[in-house]
Amino acid sequence: MALTNDDKQWIKEAIVEGVNGALETIVLPRFDAVEADISELKRDVSGLKEDVSSLKSDMREVKSRLDSVESDIREVKDRLNGVESEMREVKNRLGRVEGELQALTNDIEEIYDVIYNKPNKTLMSASFAKMSSKEKLLVINEELLKIAKDTGVVLPR
Repeated sequence: MALTNDDKQWIKEAIVEGVNGALETIVLPRFDAVEADISELKRDVSGLKEDVSSLKSDMREVKSRLDSVESDIREVKDRLNGVESEMREVKNRLGRVEGELQALTNDIEEIYDVIYNKPNKTLMSASFAKMSSKEKLLVINEELLKIAKDTGVVLPR
């Protein structure tokens, strides 16, 4: 039993119809779904590109601000170094002033001890008691200068 041309044609059409039916039923819907997914992905990628572009712009602005902050920090550090140097100088000067103040305090204590531990006849006299305050100050000053000269103390003028 040999196949006739009609049989062959019928088999061929049956195969083509079966394949077309399978394509329409199974493959084409899957292609449509894949195409829809790809379209959605393209939209998502487009949105991501816009977001990335915005982020790049923001990052440029942040970098610019950071550069400005770094510049300000360098300036503050430079000023701080200057202030630290000035503070060391102030501390040194203050140390010298404290030393001089202590020396003056010691000198005043010595003068006080000399005046009150060795009564001066002039300051204890009855005539001194009768003097005005101005005259008393002049006498005390004169005596103070004598004591300073005797002890080798230089008084400020």
